[in-house]
Amino acid sequence: MTDQHLAPSDYGTGQKKLSIYVTGLSLCVALTLLSFWAVSAEQLSDMQILAIIYASAVAQFFVQLVCFLRLNTETEQGRMNVLSLVFTGIILLCIVTGSLWIMWNLNYFMMN
Repeated sequence: MTDQHLAPSDYGTGQKKLSIYVTGLSLCVALTLLSFWAVSAEQLSDMQILAIIYASAVAQFFVQLVCFLRLNTETEQGRMNVLSLVFTGIILLCIVTGSLWIMWNLNYFMMN
């Protein structure tokens, strides 16, 4: 038998580096503090507070995808991981939208 040196599979996530985790942690803490400040400052309108919280939540979602789940497109497996995430989002959007549409129609036809 021959001794083959197989490279360990990274499943498209790339190399583990402490710096990416520290960066992700710093960004998540900053985004959380931004949301906390928006609510506790009491200087902004309700719509501005909601916009800041929503934008911070979306940004934090992407920071966690890239920094902690290490979702990237550097390798073929990484691109497949991104496509799987996009496909999951599309399916989820279809299910939620379809459910809301069905409930709205049921409400409309039962009340009229």
